[in-house]
Amino acid sequence: MGMRIRKKWDLPSEQRAALIILAVSFLAGGAAGCLLAALSGGAGAEELGSYLADYLTLAQEGDLPRGLWPVLWGQVKYLLVALILGLTALGAAGLPVLFGVRGFFFSFPVACFCRVFGGRGLFPAFVLFGLPALLWAPALFMAGVPGLLSAQQLLRRSTGEGRGGLPLNVTYWCQGGLCVGLALAAGLLEYWVVPVLLRAAARVIL
Repeated sequence: MGMRIRKKWDLPSEQRAALIILAVSFLAGGAAGCLLAALSGGAGAEELGSYLADYLTLAQEGDLPRGLWPVLWGQVKYLLVALILGLTALGAAGLPVLFGVRGFFFSFPVACFCRVFGGRGLFPAFVLFGLPALLWAPALFMAGVPGLLSAQQLLRRSTGEGRGGLPLNVTYWCQGGLCVGLALAAGLLEYWVVPVLLRAAARVIL
């Protein structure tokens, strides 16, 4: 039974390789974001601390300027770029870069909260960035892995080194629709749920 379960969940070698490439790119971008936040000092650190304190004050008072469509677009835009890159040979290099950028912009604000507020900063950082990431991160990887395989196949075909069909079948598009739904759900979570939890987090921090 154990062998059957392991075989069922094992990924094909090409999918495993694509997942590793994207995961490493995401983690590298995250590490760069943490490093940049750690290196900020002097006047820059003071301005960052003042900005985050003012942000949490506005959150506590419920005065944060937030529009539904900008929030939704902020969650969906990376996924749409990933889907588009998967349709071109440029995605072979563009998707790892996109995942690195996404990892950077995810980790940098989290690291800034921790830099300014210490361990207590993890609470508002998780509420503000971690909760939506529980939805958009799986969606991004679900779209990125087959997209990278498709882009690599297109690249090989453009250089005359590969033939055969592309992995852009009905399953791919259904999976893409599911990913878009998850990204939209992350945006709705950020718009409706996060502000309520962030007010509670601000009371703890301030």
